[in-house]
Amino acid sequence: MKEPNVIVDSNSLVNEGSDSQVEAKEPTQVSNENATGVLNLESMEMALVKRVIDADTIEVYLNGNTVDVRLLLIDAPETTHPDIPDEPFGDKAVARVREVLTGKHVQLEYDGPRYDDYGRLLAYVWVDGMMINELLLEEGLAHVAYIYHPPYKYYQRYVSAQMRARDSWKGMWGRERLSSGMF
Repeated sequence: MKEPNVIVDSNSLVNEGSDSQVEAKEPTQVSNENATGVLNLESMEMALVKRVIDADTIEVYLNGNTVDVRLLLIDAPETTHPDIPDEPFGDKAVARVREVLTGKHVQLEYDGPRYDDYGRLLAYVWVDGMMINELLLEEGLAHVAYIYHPPYKYYQRYVSAQMRARDSWKGMWGRERLSSGMF
């Protein structure tokens, strides 16, 4: 049986048989609107952000439970990993997520597998009409990663957002990265 292709970041392609994900200050407005201009909430669940664990993982109250949510299709620099020292731009990414999400009600949109190997819910996270996953890409505070079950609804949109950040030298794609050891 042929194994599926997996993109672990936007610059490489590997084969992987796993069924899960392993791993500007004004918010960029993005849209999940249908043809009539109304936000499509059909595939979304409401949750309350309890805390920001790191830039790509949050803890929410969902249906009476506390649940860890991993932001789908992105990877942000590490700040809390027990085996990896804090990475450049991690502190900025976490601060940005805390600024946008702390204490907010969010909508969780699903696409592909529902959980990763660590039991975290995988979702696009929407707040105030913007998708935080895409916001981090736009600001150069995350990169596209962990594409295990294409096609994903927002994959091309994410790649475009990342390319805009790279072309504009934002965040981890900026001139600071030359001395930071990133990429």
